[in-house]
Amino acid sequence: MAMVRVTSEVGRLRRVVVQPPGLALERMLPRHIDRGSPDYLLFDDLIHVPTALVEHQQLEAVLSCVAEVLHFEDLVRDVLQDHAVRSAVIEQVGVLHNLRSAQGQQLDQLDADELTDTLVVGTIGGVLDAPELFPPTPNLIFTRDLAAVLGDLVVVSNARKLARRREAILSWAVADHHPVFADNPIARISRWIRARGGSAPLTVEGGDVLCISPTLALVGASERTTWSLILQLSAELFEHGFRRVLVVEMPKQRSAMHLDTVFTLLDRGACAVYPRILDPGGSEEVEVIGLRRLNGEIVVDVFEGDLIQTLGTCGVPLSPVLCGGGHPIHAQREQWTDGANYVALGPGVVVGYARNQHTAQAMRDAGFRVVAPAVFTDELSRDFHDDPDALMASGRRYAVHIEGHELSRGRGGPRCLTLPLERDR
Repeated sequence: MAMVRVTSEVGRLRRVVVQPPGLALERMLPRHIDRGSPDYLLFDDLIHVPTALVEHQQLEAVLSCVAEVLHFEDLVRDVLQDHAVRSAVIEQVGVLHNLRSAQGQQLDQLDADELTDTLVVGTIGGVLDAPELFPPTPNLIFTRDLAAVLGDLVVVSNARKLARRREAILSWAVADHHPVFADNPIARISRWIRARGGSAPLTVEGGDVLCISPTLALVGASERTTWSLILQLSAELFEHGFRRVLVVEMPKQRSAMHLDTVFTLLDRGACAVYPRILDPGGSEEVEVIGLRRLNGEIVVDVFEGDLIQTLGTCGVPLSPVLCGGGHPIHAQREQWTDGANYVALGPGVVVGYARNQHTAQAMRDAGFRVVAPAVFTDELSRDFHDDPDALMASGRRYAVHIEGHELSRGRGGPRCLTLPLERDR
C-alpha cells in the first residue's frame, strides 16, 4: 500500500477512513446523554440510527466517487487476527474497565469478528440486548478524532474525555500493526503518552488539527487539545519539514469543542468560518499565536489580526464563507449543527450538511454549486465520465450537501466523520 500522507486540507482525496453508525449507537440509553451522569457518552440526544445510517451512506457514496473508503472496524478486525495483538488489546481493555479474570478469558475465546463487535458495541458478540460488559463506543463514527496525519507523521490522539479511551486502545492497535501504517512514523509525543497509559495531562484530538500546506499546520487549543501537547507536537513537526504552526486559542466551550467546528477549508483560496470567532473583542473571538523554530529554539509570534488575516500574513490568503450567512442568529444555530464543518474531496469540491440552509446560500453566493449527492454523482458521470481528476481540473465548484438531521445530533459534521489517509498535494 502507498504511504499515508496528507499535506493539504483540500488536495484530491485518495484514501479515507470512516465508521458507519450501528449498534454502538443503538445501545445508547438516556443515562448516556445526561451530562451529570458518570455514564455520559458526549452525545446530546439519542439518535435515530436507521436514519443516521442512511445519511452516512450518502457520505460514503460521495467519498467513494473519488477515494478508497475504509471502515475503521474492518481495520480493527484485520489486526485482531494476530494473537499477540488480541492479547494486548484484551489486557488493556481489562485494565480500563476493571474486568474480572473470567471476563477477560471470555473475550479471549472470541474470534476476531466477534471480538471487534464486542469492543465496539460493549456486549459479547455485539448482541444488542445482551448484558453490558462495558459502555458502547458511539463516538467512533467521528474517525477524525482518532488520529491526525501531518505530512507523513501520524499523531495518534489522546482523548480528553474518559468516554473515548477505549477508542484510543483500538487506534493504537491499528496504527502499530495494520499494513496501512507500516511505512509511517508515529509521533514520539503520542508514544510517550501511551507509555503512561494515556493518563498524561497532554491531550489532542484530530478535529483540532488542520494541515494547511506541507509547511504550515493549524492547531486549535480547545477544550479537547492542550497547549502542552501542542508545544511538544510542534517540535516534531519542525523536524518533518513544517516551518510554522499556528495555534488558535479558542473559547473552552462545547459549542466549539474542536477547531473544525468553527473553521474548515473549502478550496485553495476559500474557507468556511463561524463569524463570531472573528469579532474583535467578542466573547468567542479567537487569538492566533505562531510557533516557529529559530536557531534550534521555538520562537513565539503574536499576530494582531484575526484568523483569516493571520493566514493571509502567512501566505495563505482566504475568502471566507460565513456560517449562517453571517446573520447573528442563523450563524449560531447553524454552527451548532456543523455549518462550518466541511470536508474536501478536492479543491473546491466539498461535502457538508443540507440542513444548514443559510450557510448553503452563502456557499452559492461564493460560487459553489450546491447539490444533493445523487445530482453530484450524476453530473460526475455525465459531464466528466466518472473521472474525478477531470472534475477537479474543470474549476467547477461543488458543495455536496448530505442530509444531516440525525448525524448532527452527535455534534460532528462531514469533516468529523472522515479521517483522510492520503491526499494529493
